[in-house]
Amino acid sequence: MHVVGGYTRISDTGQIGDGRDGREGVIRQRDDVHHLAQAKRVDIHRIYEDNDTSAYKRHVNREDFEAMILDLRNGVISGILAYNIDRIARQPRDLERLIDIYEQSRRPMIFGTTMGDYDLTTGDGRFQARIYVTIANKFSADAARRVARQKLAEAAEGKPHTGQRAFGWKDLQRVDEREAELLRKARQDVVNGKTIASIHQEWRELGVRSPQTRAGKSIGYSSVKYVLRNPRLCGYRSYIPQEVRERSGRVDPVEYLIERTDGTPIVGKWETIFTPTEWRELVDVLDARKNTGKGRKAGSTVTKRLLTGIARCAKCGNGMQSAMYTRGTVTYEKHGYFYLCAKAHGGCGKLARSGPPVEDLVEKALLDNLKKQTCSVQPAEEQDPELARTTRLLAQIEADKSEARQLRADDLLSLAEFAREISRLEIKEQEVRETVSALSTASARAGSAAVRIVREWGNYTVDMKRQEITRSIEAVVISGAGKGGAQRGAFRPDLIEIVWKQP
Repeated sequence: MHVVGGYTRISDTGQIGDGRDGREGVIRQRDDVHHLAQAKRVDIHRIYEDNDTSAYKRHVNREDFEAMILDLRNGVISGILAYNIDRIARQPRDLERLIDIYEQSRRPMIFGTTMGDYDLTTGDGRFQARIYVTIANKFSADAARRVARQKLAEAAEGKPHTGQRAFGWKDLQRVDEREAELLRKARQDVVNGKTIASIHQEWRELGVRSPQTRAGKSIGYSSVKYVLRNPRLCGYRSYIPQEVRERSGRVDPVEYLIERTDGTPIVGKWETIFTPTEWRELVDVLDARKNTGKGRKAGSTVTKRLLTGIARCAKCGNGMQSAMYTRGTVTYEKHGYFYLCAKAHGGCGKLARSGPPVEDLVEKALLDNLKKQTCSVQPAEEQDPELARTTRLLAQIEADKSEARQLRADDLLSLAEFAREISRLEIKEQEVRETVSALSTASARAGSAAVRIVREWGNYTVDMKRQEITRSIEAVVISGAGKGGAQRGAFRPDLIEIVWKQP
């Protein structure tokens, strides 16, 4: 008596939206397979089941299908029974794998379904099977296009995506405050100079997991980068087609924003974590890091030492590099490393200076400068002429609206003219308010940044400190001690000149 394998499968029912998990379908298929085995008088070795699994999507791994192929090839089973051939294959290449086994077999083989049998050892049987799978593949492709069009339409309406929740939300709409707080802190840290790698390490130590993280694992580096770039954070709707996901894996969601015909983003119907301005600032910082300089890893602002490239040789003007003193020497024990004008990097090779004393001097000068800024903070309008101008414009628009209402009350404007004028002014007012909000936020940030930097400087990483240094300092110029040199071991601050950036 033949020993065969029974195969059952239901596709990804989450796209149907009827609440079923597919379990009832595979149970019915099991019953059909057992009845078919009784009718054919064969024994079933086992039922191979792939529940909630697509046979059409190219990158889906059907574990039990692969196990069945292996058992068929090794002679554990001598055939397959299923409800229909499209349960087994919806891609021609999967059918061809079966055909190869049946053609090369030297034993009687069965390929039966409740809709009819296919003799894959004959040309006619293979032709019929190929036609049926080709038709099933066409039906799946058509269905995929319809689903994609429907999802795109829903995205254009601002509806939340379906499926798993996004990191930062309890469900499709409500914010998860614990995860939202992690995202807010990470955004501020990135803007202040921290790398994604540092944030990833912090999240791993905290045991942070995303909805897509596998059991027993912590969140991955690419997941951290993805969730921080997700337009959903500020309410913008994106849509990544399924075929793009399958072909490219995880892609940048910023590139798939859904926009109106006027170029403005579609705003979704869910609670937000960032403002659009905050999200854009974060994305701009991350994008700027893609343009890396010498000695940097892709996507990172980290260099080995605090002043690498910022410190410059007074003799030749070349950016200075860092190197370690020889282990076991007094200078190694005292300072560890030094800055040098290296010939290998285009320098003159005639200058070197111990690193920590120079860095301490620069840090102290920067913090002293920031403390002075906190004592002379002007009102936002006085700091930013553009903010003052837009604030005046906003007041003028309000006056124009009041005038239009008075003209209407005096019957000097028709209802149609009044409606058009008020509509025009309200649109202009909204645009100006957004500009005022963005400029006010920038001014407030500039005013409070100095206080925050001074307060938190001791907790800053090297890359965060470098970012703050480069915002205020053009270069740190180091001069040689001159003929006769300096007293051995003495630090000469007079040989260090800090070049501040022009305001």
